[in-house]
Amino acid sequence: MKIIVENTVCLNTGDAAILLAIRHILRTVWGEDLQFQVFDSQPEVAARLYPPSEYPDLEFHKLLSESVFKYNYDQNVLKNAIKPLYNRIVLRALRKFARGGQPAKALFSETDRRSLAIYRDADLVITTGGTYLVENYNLERRLNQFRIDAILGKDPVFFTQSLGPFDKEYNRRELKPVFDRSPLILLRDARSKEHISDLVADSGKCHVVADAVFALADTDRIAGILASNGAPVTGRVAISVRHWNYVKGGGNGMDRYLDAIRNIVTILVREQGKEVTFLSTCQGVPEYAHDDSKAAKAIVAGLDPEIAAHVSVDAAFHTPEQLMAAVKGFDFVVATRMHMMIMSLCVGTPVLPIAYEFKTKEVAKRTGVSDVLLDIDTVTAEEAGEKLKSFTQNLDHYRRTALQGVLDEHASAMSATGLLRPLLDAPSADIAGDLGKGAEQGLARAGKQQHEGERDRII
Repeated sequence: MKIIVENTVCLNTGDAAILLAIRHILRTVWGEDLQFQVFDSQPEVAARLYPPSEYPDLEFHKLLSESVFKYNYDQNVLKNAIKPLYNRIVLRALRKFARGGQPAKALFSETDRRSLAIYRDADLVITTGGTYLVENYNLERRLNQFRIDAILGKDPVFFTQSLGPFDKEYNRRELKPVFDRSPLILLRDARSKEHISDLVADSGKCHVVADAVFALADTDRIAGILASNGAPVTGRVAISVRHWNYVKGGGNGMDRYLDAIRNIVTILVREQGKEVTFLSTCQGVPEYAHDDSKAAKAIVAGLDPEIAAHVSVDAAFHTPEQLMAAVKGFDFVVATRMHMMIMSLCVGTPVLPIAYEFKTKEVAKRTGVSDVLLDIDTVTAEEAGEKLKSFTQNLDHYRRTALQGVLDEHASAMSATGLLRPLLDAPSADIAGDLGKGAEQGLARAGKQQHEGERDRII
């Protein structure tokens, strides 16, 4: 059975964890004999990080919307002026291919032609989970990918998403037929479901379930911790940080956040005798735009020398399996990255969360730690110290509460199996109409990049 998972960015370990969770869930539904064709923004690097020798069922390809269409990268007026025309020609060639023609060699490389054949033969297409359909981002590449899906008659399943709201009329008009054609839409929270309530004709196919990564939870280990009188004390704490350009509270918002982390580290070392390791989900990959270890090193550089002597920065890349194995050795984790939080909880390690977006607050609420959650937009060094002390003084309580919540989240994530099972019995919509004539007009507008600003996606 051939499964496509598209729109991934597997250089981010959180995104890779979503992919592995999707794999686990689908194996539970249809067995082990599945082959995953992963369409990623940087497939060559992803294939290096997740090689066939270790992941024989994963094959990485360039996301088609980023390969076959042209986008504005520079200020060359002439080149940018002809890109919309070129994109319309490609769109028509894709329609011809969908009707049984051969992909034009002048427009599609050998790699692109192979990718088109993979889509034609796929049994199921999934657009990966995460947070990439929000209007803070440029949605052009995502919309173009959905156009390709529709032309080829492959209506994607939306895996656990945080998305919307969609206030721009252009986005609403372009996304509505995509949502309507999708056979199943999984959402991480009720707010996201509300965001598309007027964009989906059949609300019955929209379901709120836990983040897919909770499917990877080691339930036996967690049950063992819950049955015991506590966990062994290692004297070690991990901290996940990140740079964030969108901290509210003025130009010093990021500095305020970094100072709060320094105070946490100082208390952990000076008052609680801990050894601290900075460790995160986005690091150790030179080709990736984000490296959390840079923020970690900036924090360490501002520590008093006697504190810094007990602090290390693990700047290496780690797969989801490696990261989850590593966090087993910590008493707890202070996590800014949401999937650092989830993967830690999945192996029974409690977490003090720092939210930079709503999604982390939702996870904190469902795992019983919302009263100690820190908000990157408002956190101060004083508040961070107070909540850290409250968390550590009541660590056994928060551990038990959070891990019971993890078992519930695991069950919720795995409930997707019952929703997925009927899908292969339902054929996709006829390919002839794709997304309608408006898709070509939308593509032309997208080529001019007139509909929104751009920002990096968040997992």
